[in-house]
Amino acid sequence: MEEMKSKNQRRELTCWLANFLVNKRGFDRSKAFKTAHALYRVVDRLAKGLFEFSYMKSDGSIRHARGTLCDGVSEKFDEWKRKQAEKTMDKEAESKTEHREIVTYWDLDKEGFRSFKAEKLISNY
Repeated sequence: MEEMKSKNQRRELTCWLANFLVNKRGFDRSKAFKTAHALYRVVDRLAKGLFEFSYMKSDGSIRHARGTLCDGVSEKFDEWKRKQAEKTMDKEAESKTEHREIVTYWDLDKEGFRSFKAEKLISNY
């Protein structure tokens, strides 16, 4: 049951992102869905451990990143998560302002959070 819910959420987010890329960024449908699927794979791999990928920064340069969203890969990330868990936050209000077309990850080289827009993804290794 949980796996089915996860697949439905993945499908919903992939379709939302693909439609966003078509309607707001001018992508053709094929490229939009390929980008949405690639982005989902990047986020999934970041959640499971260390992952390397590339994207175009806002200044036009290419960023080769090594990142994670997984516990146990970076001591500083784990420390940040512990501090966040201690704080009381209104998750509902936070999720309403979330931008689903932006990916945020913990950068292992810079030891801090970085983000990029979905349409800027270049490759995932």
